Amino acid sequence: MVCWLASGHAALAQNSVGLGVGVVPEYPGAKDYHAVPVLQLSYERGAFFVDTRDGLPALGLKTQLAPDWQAGVFAGLRMGRDADDHDRLDGLDDIDAHATAGAFLRWQPGRWRLTTTVTQALHAGYGTRVELNGSYAVWQDSRNTVRLGAETTWGSHDDMSRWFGVTSAEAARSDAGLGRYSAGAGFRSAGLYANWRYAIDQKWSVFGTVGVRALLGDARDSPIVERRTSPYGAVGVGYRF
Repeated sequence: MVCWLASGHAALAQNSVGLGVGVVPEYPGAKDYHAVPVLQLSYERGAFFVDTRDGLPALGLKTQLAPDWQAGVFAGLRMGRDADDHDRLDGLDDIDAHATAGAFLRWQPGRWRLTTTVTQALHAGYGTRVELNGSYAVWQDSRNTVRLGAETTWGSHDDMSRWFGVTSAEAARSDAGLGRYSAGAGFRSAGLYANWRYAIDQKWSVFGTVGVRALLGDARDSPIVERRTSPYGAVGVGYRF
């Protein structure tokens, strides 16, 4: 899933676009990997902004609450999951692509950045996620920015059940013999990442990210999970306009 890269993206300058390729698990908990396109957008005009969330474009409004403090709201999209594409999931229900809406609060003093984001799926039964993401720019000069960070995500009962649960009907259809499993609300993952951006000139830059994410709680113990801890990475090119 593209969203596995969301927390590790190297930040681009304001009013910029980036394209690249990432290597991520086929779904959270999968043992197999695949290549995915990576899109980065960063545009601001007054309170209005466009950026990338869950690997897809999002639109929002933000305001400066105080020095170093920002808050905002946004609307975006989230990719689903086609169970037929994965042997382990064959027989389970698909997860539809769906719209999302959310809000964030960010504290950014100097090289530090700490963001709390609440995202609600605008699809019945798909639930809510809360993400806490903190990072520090360990190297920052006219051309280079290297940032190290950590993140964790909490999921509501509906969110966890949708992505990691197995209903009785799904268990009966499962080609992999998965048993019924109920996943309750709780922390679903935590991870560490490092990202880097190098400015080639005033317009062009290259970026890269590497990270590792571990499933937690009921997500970790789900029968769909083949690998509980997975590395990921991406590289790409950005253009400032």
